Amino acid sequence: MSEISLLQSALLLGLYVALAGSYGLVYTIARIQDAINLYRLSFVLYGLHGLTAIAIVAWTPLHIGWKGLIVASSAAFLVIP
Repeated sequence: MSEISLLQSALLLGLYVALAGSYGLVYTIARIQDAINLYRLSFVLYGLHGLTAIAIVAWTPLHIGWKGLIVASSAAFLVIP
């Protein structure tokens, strides 16, 4: 893995985690306050999270097991709430 691909992978994985946390936080606040706009925003964040997962699977040199974990985690994030 070159330095550039390592940096790209790290940045994508950081974005992946940040979007997952943002989705969970906004979704929780939307449910507590019964705010439909925040509820919609949470699914926009989940969509961006999914796009980031696709980018990780398609463009990073991670091992197939790690890519499988990314896909499984993304599916679990949607099912859990």
